[in-house]
Amino acid sequence: MVFFSSCNSVKFHSELLKYVNVDCFDIHGKQKQQKRTTTFFDFCKAEKGILLCTDVAARGLDIPAVDWILQFDPPDEPKEYIHRVGRTARGEGGKGKALLFLIPEELQFIRYLKAAKVPVKEHVFNEKQLKNVQSQLEKMVEGNYYLRKSAKEAYTSYLLSYNSHSMKDIFNVHRLDLQAVAASFCFSNPPKVNLNLDSSASKFRKKMRKVEGSRNGFSESNPYGRQKGGDDNRQFVRH
Repeated sequence: MVFFSSCNSVKFHSELLKYVNVDCFDIHGKQKQQKRTTTFFDFCKAEKGILLCTDVAARGLDIPAVDWILQFDPPDEPKEYIHRVGRTARGEGGKGKALLFLIPEELQFIRYLKAAKVPVKEHVFNEKQLKNVQSQLEKMVEGNYYLRKSAKEAYTSYLLSYNSHSMKDIFNVHRLDLQAVAASFCFSNPPKVNLNLDSSASKFRKKMRKVEGSRNGFSESNPYGRQKGGDDNRQFVRH
């Protein structure tokens, strides 16, 4: 299972993988319930497969024999990390692994995971070991109207999601390398977007709470958040 921060990101990556003949399943909050239910059972019945999803799949879904949880985008809080990795190693004797991707600016998030008693083993990613397919992917997306449109929507949603993160001391959208972010969505240069992130952030949080479920307040000293018993005005423009 691969977790993303937005529905549009799940949609784009699913379309991209299928376009290059990599079979995968996808579940996100914009889909109708019947579609999500059908996909859920299809994935459960498959001998092997990849499920791309948002946090809508992090709770309440009992999927057997999931051996890997990949968190392509970091969760909003340690509690969500725990819910995500809880999808693996289900059942008696089940075993599974979880991998969280963080860029250097986000590494302080590890402190919160450790404070929540999450065992963490750090690995430095060696990009030289990867086959360089970036230019091919960029050409493919550029030459396909629908993929390009989907990629731009996913890129925009990623920025909105990142800006809505509750831990802005770590996940600060204004510190992002937009060239690198754009490359992750198969653009050679950042696409033109004009976002007032401060006004958009609250709207995005409200929308995601409606789609994916509510978030709980937390801090490093209280990594599990509230228990049962809540800047500046820069215009964000890229041309």
